[in-house]
Amino acid sequence: MKTYKEDETMYQIIKSVIESGRYELADMLGKIDRTWLQGSITEEEMTELVTLAREKATPENSYASLRNQVSKLFGIVAEQAKAIKANADAITMLQGGTVTPPVQEEYPEYVQPSGAHDAYNTGDKMTYTDGKRYICQMDGCVWDPDTYPQAWKEVTE
Repeated sequence: MKTYKEDETMYQIIKSVIESGRYELADMLGKIDRTWLQGSITEEEMTELVTLAREKATPENSYASLRNQVSKLFGIVAEQAKAIKANADAITMLQGGTVTPPVQEEYPEYVQPSGAHDAYNTGDKMTYTDGKRYICQMDGCVWDPDTYPQAWKEVTE
């Protein structure tokens, strides 16, 4: 059984990490939940820490360095794919053909961003896994509506 002093220490440790800003939001929320489930913090402390973690979260901390490297590579590949497509369309048009622009779904399925290059921005629309439609309320959002609900507005029309 943990003593009150040990429990207070867990609360303080988590709070100091959040205050430092050096954490990934989804990971921190999971740690807060586990600490609460283990009985090391009270429900009030858990609520306070979750709110604080969401307020202090930054997109640049939401992907590890390896993810950043992968994101850069995906960005480069995406740019090359766009250039290839543009060249193919230009050749088709020069040869007298027509190019049909791709049809984009108004609320496409949610895709977890892998970095800054594919993060959601203000006004971006998506359909989340629960079938609900959302519009992004911030630039550079790499979180889903469950992890950071303040970044999303549910469309109820």
